[in-house]
Amino acid sequence: MKLPELRIRHLVSKYPVIQAGMGVRVGNSTLASATINLGGFGTIASVGLGDITKSMTDFAFESNRVLIDEIRLARSLTKGIGPLGINAMVAMSNYAEINKTAVAEGIDFIISGAGLPISLPEYVGDANIALIPVVSSGRALNIVLSAWKRKYNRAPDAVIVEGPKCGGHLGFALEQIEHPETCSIEILFKEIKASLKSFDYDVPVLAAEEVTSREDIERLLKIGYNGVQIGTYFIATEEAGIDIKSKEVFVKARKEDVIVMKSPVGLPVRVLKTPLVKRILEGNREQFSCPYQCLRTCNPNKAPFCIAKALLAVWSGDVENGLYMTGCNIESVNKIIKLKSFFDTLN
Repeated sequence: MKLPELRIRHLVSKYPVIQAGMGVRVGNSTLASATINLGGFGTIASVGLGDITKSMTDFAFESNRVLIDEIRLARSLTKGIGPLGINAMVAMSNYAEINKTAVAEGIDFIISGAGLPISLPEYVGDANIALIPVVSSGRALNIVLSAWKRKYNRAPDAVIVEGPKCGGHLGFALEQIEHPETCSIEILFKEIKASLKSFDYDVPVLAAEEVTSREDIERLLKIGYNGVQIGTYFIATEEAGIDIKSKEVFVKARKEDVIVMKSPVGLPVRVLKTPLVKRILEGNREQFSCPYQCLRTCNPNKAPFCIAKALLAVWSGDVENGLYMTGCNIESVNKIIKLKSFFDTLN
């Protein structure tokens, strides 16, 4: 089948692919601009961008400063052409500031999850920016749609549906994660469409779960989805913004290395069983101070580890202390590739 374009609000891409905004520094200007140039929606992760030392004294200001730099660099690498967006996590303490900064910089779209993005339209106003909530159930989407309509008279421009086999933070109970057939990506599609229909909204719905090939995209399009969001499969691309030692961790991993644990964010998180994770599972607590206060939901006095520190370790290639978020289909990531080699299969 010929893959369709993806149209969201005023934005169009050649292929129905959105690159997931993976923090910390995985989804940077390099990966986002390469995705755009190859025919997809490129996303800069707004989490963990700032200089480590400077963030200790003014986390919000430093995050904004570097986000501006990243957006402008991506624009220069794409000659000003989009669609370029950010991913903004609701759980972050600087959620409002990040969104306002992106709006001021003329971002094309904002993807928002890790919590329900109830207040997102407030920061966007009447700017021509596509708003894309991330949800994992029809119930969650109903809450978002009701709040947006009541408070802002605003509808979403698309919806991303993260299934139970997704990577990173998960919007499911542990029982659902253990029995993914009860909340499969097929079941979720019906829930989401029913929710949208009840508000008389007709917007693109995108699937996020185990997408590693053209065949996966075609399978999800046949279910009825309008496109896909890809995260895990892009982690080990040459363009992803992490050290090669960390990319090799993903390449060498096997399905038995994938587990789900509790994150300081307050959600289950799917990760690889690397040295840090093994220490946590054994009941140990990592020693750390909290100069950032980056998460609204994190209690540094009780958290077993600092997620910011652990994700920065992935960026720098510190395998002993990194938290490696992943989807279930990690064995599909079997070598470091150029992003172009994936997009070439979509022609």
